[in-house]
Amino acid sequence: MNRVGFLFRIKPELKDEYKKAHDEIWPEMISEMRRVGLRNYSIFFKKDGLLFAYLQVDDFEKAMSELSKTEVNERWQKYMEKYFIKEDKSILGPEIEMLEEVFHME
Repeated sequence: MNRVGFLFRIKPELKDEYKKAHDEIWPEMISEMRRVGLRNYSIFFKKDGLLFAYLQVDDFEKAMSELSKTEVNERWQKYMEKYFIKEDKSILGPEIEMLEEVFHME
């Protein structure tokens, strides 16, 4: 199982609404994320709108490719689109910056 960390941005003034959307995330979205192998997924907020996400998965690229082909993911990303700050508006969902792991203590 690989550990994956990445950054993306949301409009900071919409943080409470963004959190509420995740508190009420659609069960079918959770099912699809689990089906493609995502585990132990957490998102952390910084006051300037920077978000840090962490998850575990066997193959991140494969999982994201599979997830992106699902109808529920397309609906979810369109639903969440209003929150994201990004330069490339052609991307559906957040514009993420992958992080390199430099230390891990179990």
